[in-house]
Amino acid sequence: MAVVKRVLIILSVITVIGIIAVFAYSSNRTYLNDEDLVGNTAGNIYNGGLFCERDGRIYFSNDNDDGSLYVASSDLTKFKKLHNDKAVYINVDENYIYYLRANNTRENARGSIFVFNNTGIYRLKQNGKNLKLISSNPGAYVTVKGNHVYYQKYDVNTGLFFYRNQTDGTYERLLLREPAIPALIDDNRLYYVGTIENHNLNCLDLQSFTTRSLLEGNFAFPIFLGQYIYYIDQSNNYSINRMNIDGSDPVVLVDERCSAYNITNSGKYLYYQVDDLENSRICRLNLATMESEVLLDGFYKQIHVTENYVFFKDFDNTYTYIISAAGSSKLATFNPPVLDE
Repeated sequence: MAVVKRVLIILSVITVIGIIAVFAYSSNRTYLNDEDLVGNTAGNIYNGGLFCERDGRIYFSNDNDDGSLYVASSDLTKFKKLHNDKAVYINVDENYIYYLRANNTRENARGSIFVFNNTGIYRLKQNGKNLKLISSNPGAYVTVKGNHVYYQKYDVNTGLFFYRNQTDGTYERLLLREPAIPALIDDNRLYYVGTIENHNLNCLDLQSFTTRSLLEGNFAFPIFLGQYIYYIDQSNNYSINRMNIDGSDPVVLVDERCSAYNITNSGKYLYYQVDDLENSRICRLNLATMESEVLLDGFYKQIHVTENYVFFKDFDNTYTYIISAAGSSKLATFNPPVLDE
């Protein structure tokens, strides 16, 4: 009996060690994505990446809780706090959430805006656990495509350049010696607007790492959607324009000075902010009928879209507004609860 007892004890110890090893492996393992996965829309990233939808859930930066990372059901009836970090440029894949920690911009932030432990790009599981560092430097315009994270990174010695890292944070590579903003990553090519030598629509081949200009112009914030490219034309009073994918047949959609815009997932509505002194306002354009309507007079920013909603903020960060993405005229304030983790 003593021998049997010793054997059972040994087997139990081996089993416990095996369970611990499997748990440790699962905790540290990075699950891979389909290469076509997109972490958030370009339109949302241009506007700060404060909202991101994935698999029936909306991940967002909760202004009522000083920007902390929250998740809500797609109908906004259930809310959960995921992390106390102020999160911007939120991206979500099948397993993880990626974001830029922006604690240096909080209302109660202290010291320099470049305090490094208050910034950086992080990844955590969708349950809010297992926080992992991707880049410790200040950054911007974080974009996940497939198994890579693309971002601007600031270095005190070199400046603001554009980088790529793997989603497990193990291989960072400098892509461009300029603060490029990614518009589209497709077929192993990065499309972006130049910021130093030109404002052309450029392409970086992610195999040869060579660049070329696709379309000459003075572009800003291009959105590739269907057969069109939407963009702000900096040479034409920051009007909002649309052209075919090949650059042909450019059309002015909003012939006024605009500071922000976004397009619903359906491609039916364009939301935009007009900056015109006393005549400033946020509007909606029906892209099928080309009829526009004013939603609110004044100054607004950071227009985000999900499948069912459009969110935007007033310029003073006092309110976040919400309206149906289906074209409803019912406008309300978005007022999520403040919760504990």
